[in-house]
Amino acid sequence: MGLSKRFPDRALISAVRAEASALEPGTESAEPRRLAGRVMARRGHGKLTFIDLVDRSGRIQLLCDESRAGQIDVDLGDVVGVVGSPASSRRGEPSLAVDELTVLSRNRSPLPDTFHGVTDQETRYRKRYLDLLMNEESRELFLLRSQIVTAIRRFLDEDGFVEVETPVLQPRYGGAFAHPFVTHSKELEADLYLRIATELYLKRLIVGGLERVYEIGKDFRNESVSYKHQPEFTMLEWYEAYADFRDTMDRIEAMLEQVALDALGTTVAQFRGHEIDLKRPWKRVGFSESLDAHELWTRDEGELRARLTERGVDTEADKDWPQLVDTRSVTSSSRA
Repeated sequence: MGLSKRFPDRALISAVRAEASALEPGTESAEPRRLAGRVMARRGHGKLTFIDLVDRSGRIQLLCDESRAGQIDVDLGDVVGVVGSPASSRRGEPSLAVDELTVLSRNRSPLPDTFHGVTDQETRYRKRYLDLLMNEESRELFLLRSQIVTAIRRFLDEDGFVEVETPVLQPRYGGAFAHPFVTHSKELEADLYLRIATELYLKRLIVGGLERVYEIGKDFRNESVSYKHQPEFTMLEWYEAYADFRDTMDRIEAMLEQVALDALGTTVAQFRGHEIDLKRPWKRVGFSESLDAHELWTRDEGELRARLTERGVDTEADKDWPQLVDTRSVTSSSRA
């Protein structure tokens, strides 16, 4: 198996596309640029070949004139490096007029339909590499997630919090009510648990005097799988001394507003067909006040169950009063 070739000093496609967009149709820049990416489409017109090149930042059209770039021998899925000039086609399409094209890695498996992408949900989940390769929306979502996590870290760091790492393998699990995954240590000859929460170890750090700590890490719960819950998931937890729930509410509002601005450029987000504005201040509703508004304030578990059933809410037999109230809260939130 041949080693992939290096292609240093390359620019992002998005940057070159921006340069080309500023040009008049039918013109090109005198400044050469180097790009690398995957061939996602190819069209021929006489001695002129049009190629769609994609990297993590976007897509651009390559203009390959045989008299200038030589014969083009590439297939869909090949990874190539190109040298050329930012250009605008006669129709005004941002492009790169190619002087040199080097195949860096040959594709050995045919790509799915490059027009429709990967549409089967099972394939998208089980073969994320194909989903990312074929669906621009998925790539954008992965990049957005990275920007959100970075923005959260920046917000908490600037607010005086210390990021820490706590044990994933624990002799006792706690911090939440959940079923753990169990593993075994040969060296210790003892069962260990994958953590279900970071809470207990973070609170010990508060006791130790760090005062403000947070962790963004993986937690594991051996339970159901749905859009609301996964057995392995990423969770943010933070704790601080000398503060109460009101300070936490203020910080959540400030953090989500700032993270939205950093990652989206706006405080308005779309979620399941709804438009949500994260700009402060948020409406605050007391717990009992919220239950009263839905005519659900009762300490009688049977009466609460009956009222929820009337509203079409699933009330499983093993749920007690707090769990029933939580079910009401989650159901109402998902419909808000």
